[in-house]
Amino acid sequence: MPDAKQTLEQYFFEMRWRCLSLAADLDRIERAFGGPALLAADPRLQKLREALAVLQNPGPSRAEQVQMIFSDKTSAER
Repeated sequence: MPDAKQTLEQYFFEMRWRCLSLAADLDRIERAFGGPALLAADPRLQKLREALAVLQNPGPSRAEQVQMIFSDKTSAER
C-alpha cells in the first residue's frame, strides 16, 4: 500500500487539473450574460462553495461530507 507521499505524487497533477477545470468553468459562467447574478444566487453554486469549504478542513470523511452536500435529501415517499 502506498504511503501518503506516494499517493500525493500519484494524484497531484490530476488534483491540480480538477481545480483548474473548476476555476475555468466558473470564469466562463461569470463572463457570460447574467453570470455574476447567477453566481451569487444559484443554489447549485452555493453547494459547490459548501463542498469547497469541506475540502479545506482536515478529516477522514471529506468525500462523504461532499457527497451529502450534493445528495437529494427529499423523502423517497410520495
